[in-house]
Amino acid sequence: MQHGILGVIEPSDAFQGDGVATIEYESREIQIHISPDGQPFETTLKLAVEVVKRLKELDKTAKRIIVADLRDCYNSGWNEYDQVQQDGTLKTVKNPQLSERDFGAKFSLVEVNVGGNRMIDFIYEDSGLFWGHSVIVTSLSGTDFSDAEAELFG
Repeated sequence: MQHGILGVIEPSDAFQGDGVATIEYESREIQIHISPDGQPFETTLKLAVEVVKRLKELDKTAKRIIVADLRDCYNSGWNEYDQVQQDGTLKTVKNPQLSERDFGAKFSLVEVNVGGNRMIDFIYEDSGLFWGHSVIVTSLSGTDFSDAEAELFG
């Protein structure tokens, strides 16, 4: 299916009735997953289009949520790890704590999931801050991110 805003929407390989679009954002491609979750596809498609039209604003808001919800978590332990030395002993490595600005700059949006008529997930690459875990900002109120939360996954 061809769409004026989302481009080509392909059927999802994972779930029948879902669609996937790939768009250009900040010099990279990100996937937009459209999952009706019991709603008409057109309803979820409309929400996906709204997200893409407001992507820069919503990304900025989501990054503020990441900073508010996860920066203290990083600075109070995730910034430390043990490194195995040649003799088999462990040496603790402690990366510096990050300011709000520096922490927020570490995140790049890689995927958006839109479900039903209200659920939105923004999935971020975190420059290795959380050792391979995904960082996800979830809104259950559509593009109103006032109650959205960031969490680690994986």
